[in-house]
Amino acid sequence: MEYYYQIEGSKRNNIGDVLQGMVAKAFLPDNCLVADRENLADIPKTAPSFFIANGWYMHSFENFPPPENVNPLYISMHIANSQLLADANIRAHFLKHSPIGCRDKKTLKLFLGWGIPSYYSGCLTTTTNSRDSNNSKNGEVLLVDNVDHPVPAEVKKKLEKLLGKPLVSISHDPPKPEGDFVEYTKKAEAHMNSLLTRYCQASMVVTTKIHCALPCLGMGVKVLMVHPHPDEGRLGPLAEFIDIISYDEVMKSETISVPSINQSALEKRKSILKKIVTESVKVGHNAVSDSNDKQLKMLRLKSRVMASTFRFGLLTMYRMGIAKDKIERVYGAGL
Repeated sequence: MEYYYQIEGSKRNNIGDVLQGMVAKAFLPDNCLVADRENLADIPKTAPSFFIANGWYMHSFENFPPPENVNPLYISMHIANSQLLADANIRAHFLKHSPIGCRDKKTLKLFLGWGIPSYYSGCLTTTTNSRDSNNSKNGEVLLVDNVDHPVPAEVKKKLEKLLGKPLVSISHDPPKPEGDFVEYTKKAEAHMNSLLTRYCQASMVVTTKIHCALPCLGMGVKVLMVHPHPDEGRLGPLAEFIDIISYDEVMKSETISVPSINQSALEKRKSILKKIVTESVKVGHNAVSDSNDKQLKMLRLKSRVMASTFRFGLLTMYRMGIAKDKIERVYGAGL
C-alpha cells in the first residue's frame, strides 16, 4: 500500500496548507508520498493507497475526487465553497468514505444537509509535535501575521505597551514558490519546521493566524490570539480552547493577560484525533466507518443519526418555505 498526505501546490500562498499536510505526514510511514490538493485525481492508479485528506477544500473542483484505488480519510475538513457538493458524483464519493470529520460547524452542517454522515473533528494541527526538545525559552515575544493581513501598526504598538516587551514580527507566509511541486514541498516544509522551532523557543506568540495559534497550543507554547473579527465561524476550532481578543479590545484595554487554556478540552480533542488517524493508518481506510472501538463506533452511529435527522429537518423547512432562499444558496434548487 502507498500512503499520501497533501499540500496545496498551485497557488503556494498559504503556509497553513503546508502545516496541515505536515501534521498528517507525522502519522504516516517514512516512505509516504505527497499529493497536490488541487490535483488529487492525478494520484497514480497503480496501487492500493491510503490518503489523509485534511484541510481547506479547494480552489478548483476539476481534478477531484481522487481515483478509486485511493482510500481517503476525510478529517478536519473545511469546505470553502458549498458548490463542491453540487456534483452528485462528488457527494457519492464522500458518502462512500464517510463519516466525514469536519473542522468547523459550517462544514459539518453542509455535509449533514446532504445526508452524508459527518462529525465535528476540530483541526488536526492541534496534534503538532513540539520542536524544542530542551524546552528552552529565548525570551522573544513573536508577532505572527502575514503580508496580506498585517496587524495594524497602532495595535502592535498598544500590544507592546500592554505586554511591556517589543514584538518581533514574523511572516506566516510561505517561502518563494519557485521550483516544481516536489521541490516546493521540501522547501516549504523546511521553512515551516523552522517557524515551529522558533515558536517553541519563544516566551510568547501573539498571532492573528489560526494555523499558528493551533499548533502552538498543541506544542505547549504560550499563545495570544488577536483578530479583527473574533466571532468568525472559521475560528471555532480555536475558540473552543482559548478566548480570542479583538483589535478593539486591545485598543481599549489598560492591562492584558494571556487567556487561560481549556486544557482538558484540548487534550480530549488531541486524543480522539490521534486515535482516528492512527487506527485508520493501520487498516488503510477510514476506521470510523467500521471500527469496533467503542469510541469510534459511537462516533459512527452518532454521525449517521445526525445526517438523517438534519437532512429531514432541512427538507421539511424547504418544503414549508422556511429560509428557502438561504437553503437554495447553499444547496441549490434541486436538493
